[in-house]
This record gives sequence, C-alpha cells and structure tokens, in this order.
Amino acid sequence: MPKQQSKSAKSSLYRLRVKSDAKLEAAVQDKYLKSEGFTSTATKVDGSDSLLVYGSMLNDNPAWVEHARSVSSVPFNLSNQTSAGLLLVRIDDSNDYCYGLSWSMGHLLINPAYIDDGFGLRFALRRARPEAVSALTSHALDTVPRTARTSVFGGASLGSFGLEEIGEIVSRFVGKIESKGLTCDIKPDAKKSKSKTMRSVSRKITVRGADSLGIPLAKLPANLLADLRSIDDVVEKEKPKAQFAHLENTQPLKPGNRKIPALESLLSENLKPDSAGMSLCWPAEFDNEPGEIARYKVFGSGATRPLVFEELDLFSLVEPLEKLEPKDRLSRLRSMKIQGQAEDDSPLTRQISGDKWILYQTKLEGESYVFHRGRWYNIGGAYLEMLKSHLEQIFANKSDLEIPAWPKEKKRRKNSDEEYSGWVNEGRFNDNIFGAQEGYVSLDRRLIHTSQHPRGFEACDVLTPDDRLVHVKKLDGSIAASHLFNQASNSAEALVRQPDALDKFRERVTEVSGGKRVISDNFRPKAIVIAFASKGRSPDDLFTFSQVSLVRCAQNIASLGLDLEVAFIEESDEVVSFEE
Repeated sequence: MPKQQSKSAKSSLYRLRVKSDAKLEAAVQDKYLKSEGFTSTATKVDGSDSLLVYGSMLNDNPAWVEHARSVSSVPFNLSNQTSAGLLLVRIDDSNDYCYGLSWSMGHLLINPAYIDDGFGLRFALRRARPEAVSALTSHALDTVPRTARTSVFGGASLGSFGLEEIGEIVSRFVGKIESKGLTCDIKPDAKKSKSKTMRSVSRKITVRGADSLGIPLAKLPANLLADLRSIDDVVEKEKPKAQFAHLENTQPLKPGNRKIPALESLLSENLKPDSAGMSLCWPAEFDNEPGEIARYKVFGSGATRPLVFEELDLFSLVEPLEKLEPKDRLSRLRSMKIQGQAEDDSPLTRQISGDKWILYQTKLEGESYVFHRGRWYNIGGAYLEMLKSHLEQIFANKSDLEIPAWPKEKKRRKNSDEEYSGWVNEGRFNDNIFGAQEGYVSLDRRLIHTSQHPRGFEACDVLTPDDRLVHVKKLDGSIAASHLFNQASNSAEALVRQPDALDKFRERVTEVSGGKRVISDNFRPKAIVIAFASKGRSPDDLFTFSQVSLVRCAQNIASLGLDLEVAFIEESDEVVSFEE
C-alpha cells in the first residue's frame, strides 16, 4: 500500500502587526507589490481574509561572472533566479495582527516594520519540553555585544547550555514540543473509528522560535486555520514554562508606551561615533545563519550611492549621522537599510533597517532601558532582583586593604587656561600615591604582551605587598566601570591559565620595581581587588551594563579559585603637587 502524504508541511510563520482596519498589503514591501515579477492575489483561507504574494527574483549578471570571465578568458553569461512566496492570513477581523506563512525567500517580501519581534520565541518558551532543548542563540547585554549559538545533539536541559541568567537575551530557541492540538499530530495513516480519528501518543516535533516560528503547518485550509488559532491561543493565553520564565524577565516595551518618545530622544542625541553605552549588534535574521556574507550594502545613508563594506562596524552606521541635527539622527538611521549580500550580489538577507543593528543603554526616571535590535526593553522585574542578589554577595566581600584617599591637584582649563583644583588623574594616583607606598608596585599602563594578548593587557593597577592585584577606577560612567571589570577578569584568567603570561608578569614586576620585588615561580594572587573611587559604594551606583560586567567578572574569578574583594577609595580636598 503506498505511503500516504503528510497532512502538514514545514513553514516559517510570522506574526505581523497589521491594524484591523488596514489592508494586508501593508505588511508587504511595496517594491514587490509593484514588481512585474510578482503577483499578489486576495483570497480566502477557510473564509478568512488572506493575501498571497509570489514571484521570483532575477539577477541577470551576478558579480562573480565578470571576474570568472576575466581570469578564465571564457566568454559566458549566467543568471540567478530565486523564488519567494508569502501568504498572509487574518484569523480574526478584530485582531490588530495577522499571520504570515513564508516559503523559500518569502521572508524578503515582508515589510520589517510590521514584524512582531520574538513571536516564535514566545511560543517556544510556552510549549517546549524543558528536558529537550536543542539549540539557543543568546546575546550579551554588555558594552561589547557577544552572540553565542549553542547546540546539543539530541537535546538537553536548559542548564546544559551554560546560559547566564544575568545579562543575556535569548533570541532563538530550538526544542521539542508535543504536537497535540496541531494537524501534524495526526499521522498520515491514522484510522478512523466512527467520527473520531484514532491517535497514538502525541508526537514530538521540533520547533524553531525566533521572530518567526518554524513549525509544520496543515496543508488543507480548514486545518491550517485551526493550527493558526491553536498557536495564537498559546501565545495569547499561556504563560512560559517555569524553567524558561526567566528568559522573559527582560521585557520589551509595547508600541505606544509613553516612555518611548523620551527614550528615543536620548538615543537620537547619542547617535555619534564617540557615544558611550552604544555598540553594534546583529539583527535577528542572523540567528538563522543567512549564509556566507561577502559584503554589506548600506542604502539611504545620505550619500549619492549605496555604501559598501566588507566588514560592518558601529562607525559605519553612525558616522553619516553625525552632521545631522540630533533630533533627526534616529529617523535617518531607521530609513537606512543594510543588506547582507553573497559574492554574486544576490541578497542573503532583507534590507534591514539600521536601527536593528544598534545596541544602546540608558536610564530614564530611575529605571534602566536597553535599545536592542530596534526595540526598547525595560531591564526590570525579576531580572533586576536576580541581578541585585548577585551584586549584594559581591559587595559583601569588602577588602581590608587600606588605600590612600584620592586628592586633588592644580589644573588648567584647555579653553581658557583658567586654573582650578581637580581630581588627580588615575595614572598619577596609581604611580605617585597608591603604588608609591613601601612594598607596592604600580603596574598601571605597564602592559604585558603574550601569545594570546599580542596587544598587551594590564595585570593590575597596583600590586600589594601581600600579592593582591588591585584594579582602580574613578567611576564616571558605565563604560569605564565595565572596562575595569573586564580588565580584572581577563588579567586573572591570563595569570592563572597562561604560563607565558605569568613569566612576563614576573619580568614586568622586577623591571618596574627596580629589582626590589621578585615574584615566585608558583605565584598565585591572594585576591583580586576592585577599588572604586567617587562612585561604587553600592550596586545602585553602577549602570546595568556595568552591573552585568561585574557579575560576570565575579563568576569568572570564582571559577579560577580566586577571591574577589571590593574596596572603596575616599576622596580628599587636599591639593597635592608632583615633580615634573
């Protein structure tokens, strides 16, 4: 007997924010609606208003062809053609959203402004089996964004992925769910008894949740509508599994939130190359590995033609904005589009709005907010409680180290040459005050170069007589603090795990101390000390980025078997002078 065909097929499902009184065409990029190579047809899916858009993209002269003709001396012509299909379905006329089924390169047709970010992830967190997580993509909320893609063959519990509760947003989740309630739960050869379909134990299927949801969907109209309604019920009515609840602690602000205008004003003002708290990040589309990107093309920057970069960095995006009025920078960034392209100039991604490439953190009305991939997040609730708990443990381990007070010195203003009393700079404090004490060694700015750190790293700012590595910072913002914590963590790891780092450290200490201090071959720091001046007496003095960096620093230092201590440096109004 021939095998019956499956009642479902894999598809990428999006949820698109289209108002109930708007046409479905709004969710489709206008250029495809107007293109001769594409057809859009209004239709019905089991009575529900729908729109099917399909066609192909033709590239008559891929860029690689010209190169191949040139080097081979063989004349030839070739073209690429890629198909794309998108079906929009409104399951309820009163909903301010619809669902979109994408086939092949159909995701390129979607107007990105209408995508309901994280829809697929929300479904996965509500239905996935806690013991059967296959893959995660996470992004660090830090001054230097870090993306981690982790897979476990056969699936495992969430704890197996080494996911940090603090400072990470999960953007893609792959795991097993029970297919109960979906058409794919019915096997093709299921037998019927009277009016009921006989089912075996519910099937386990793999879903991929990010902005889109990768899931088998029914092939017949009525069944498809039932599948969409079932998925809609899960997202609208169910809570995430208890084991996954903390992955939703970082909450996105919904469109229309009263704080968004003020936050966006702050962001717009800071869209310039030297702004603190801002970094480049990668859009959600990159979570699914779009392919080998050869170049990035930037449209709408204000230049006479698109900008092309083999590598993309933050400066590439914000430098064209610097000459604009601050209030106009964010709108220009959003009008800019960045597309990843293959070697033959064919698109590997949609033209993604420039704001989806920016990570920015700020504070407003006493709360911390992060702008991530074009959306604002309130870093609060249970997330802040977890963060606070970790920080309280760190700050409880106060150092008994006695550090001199931080004095002032006479300075002159650059613009007017006016004399004033200002805080001694960090280098002078470490070299001439703290590190100048008997038995102490100032290693501030004395870099150690190793095979893993060819550009050099600071072992510490000051080495104490009892072998504590002290990292000093007069805090004036989240970037400065995060640098301090990262320096402490990287230094400790290098000195414990890299033999050449310890050798170079011993040489540097002997050199700087003039032979007065000799480090033993089996040196191991007594403790790592973070010494704050100005701010830092409580976790509340630190921005969220810095708090996250400190927790990571503490975790890494603990994993090395070392203690992390916290010290506070008093400030003094005494004015000191130094011999030049």
